[in-house]
Formats: sequence, structure tokens, C-alpha cells
Amino acid sequence: MPELVTGVLLQNASVSCEGGSVVVVTQTRACRVGACSALIPASLARQGTCLAHYLDEVFTRISAVQERCRQRELPDGRTLNWLSQQGDLAVTLLSGDGPESSEDRARLLELLLCLANLHESIRGIQSE
Repeated sequence: MPELVTGVLLQNASVSCEGGSVVVVTQTRACRVGACSALIPASLARQGTCLAHYLDEVFTRISAVQERCRQRELPDGRTLNWLSQQGDLAVTLLSGDGPESSEDRARLLELLLCLANLHESIRGIQSE
């Protein structure tokens, strides 16, 4: 049975084999946001949040960048790098196992579209 220890879910699985059994322990962390107990996908381990909270945070930050672009203010190099990383991470999350719910997949696709639109806005400002 899974056991919660300081935000880490430990799951034991016994596998019987010739000469004995092997115990495999996998570690899965729970979201660090508020009372959320959703599991964190391996791709989001550094962020420490579940997919829903990660996307909420990313969309909030992208909205701030979009607002600055509307005021003709270009993002700095660090922000551009962060935006690129979010696109890479979204693609990683969509590939492989990917999210199980269609709502999560739709939000990741929306993130990629949002990043593409923001990229075009930035290019437009740079070409002025």
C-alpha cells in the first residue's frame, strides 16, 4: 500500500523470481501547492508542482510578458530563455506517456499556441 512521507509517495512492488523476491521502490512526489495532493509528473519534478498548477503558473507569467509586448517592451534574454524552456517542456509532456486527461492535453496545446503567438508578437516588435 502506498505510504505518504513528507510529500513523497513511496510505492513498493514485490517481484518474485527464482531464488527469492526483489522489492522495487518508486518515489513519486505530491504537488507543493496548497492542499493539492496530485502527483507530480517526472518532467515537472524540478518545478515541484502537478501539471494543473504548473500550467496555471506558466499562463500567468506568459500573460505578463504579453502585456509588456503590447506596450512595445521586449522581454530580456532570461525571459526569452524561460519561454523557450516552457515550449520544450510542453512538447516533452505531450510526448511519451503524456497527460491522461484530454483537458490537460488541450491546455498543453493551448500553451504551445500561446507561445507561438507570443513569438510572432516579439518578432513584430523587433522588425519595427
